[in-house]
Amino acid sequence: MYEYLQKLAEGNTAEIFQLDNNRILKLFKYGYSKDSMLHEYYNHQVVSGLLDSAPNLYEIVEEDDRFGYIMEHIKGTTLAERLLNEVTFTDAMELFVSLHKEWNKEAPAEVVSYKDWMKALVGNRESTSELLEKIHCLPEGNTLCHGDFHPYNILVTEENKPVVIDFANVCRAPKEYDIARTYFLMEEAGVKQMAEVYLEQMQTKFEEIQEFYKVIVQLRKFELE
Repeated sequence: MYEYLQKLAEGNTAEIFQLDNNRILKLFKYGYSKDSMLHEYYNHQVVSGLLDSAPNLYEIVEEDDRFGYIMEHIKGTTLAERLLNEVTFTDAMELFVSLHKEWNKEAPAEVVSYKDWMKALVGNRESTSELLEKIHCLPEGNTLCHGDFHPYNILVTEENKPVVIDFANVCRAPKEYDIARTYFLMEEAGVKQMAEVYLEQMQTKFEEIQEFYKVIVQLRKFELE
């Protein structure tokens, strides 16, 4: 089916196809497991039940040994475009921060712990015992965290409604973990000054996220493998 559909985007693990004016298909690439797809689908369901800013979610699809799901087609631009424009920066940052603060809700117990996600990412690699010990010493937490909250994962519709996407890394963690993760992603993208403004408006000092940040930096190389 997907061979005849218009491809809208492609990432490391999935392709996005347009089904019609209101629906898109997120189809994961060959080799991406059904369990991993179902994990993301469940995360999307959880977020949809707690927040108003997620796209509507529809059915699961299996096509030629590839797995995916259908969701609402959000037509708009990324919040990143507004943040990178000095004219719209202030309002865009206010929106970005307010959206992230909305995630400060208690996560269902079924949502994966961020520490378990980290340990799974490290796996059984050699010379990682020190990193695993750092992960072990991080605090537990019960806040719903996006895990990849950056401006390119927020779309603003033609009606000026913000919509958050990409729930593969949703987890249960202290809220400071998610703040640290966003700060790191902004810094990695080369917008250090924007990251500092974000942190200030989140009313968080770097010292509060420092231990999370150190581990996130070390884990990044495993994510990009």
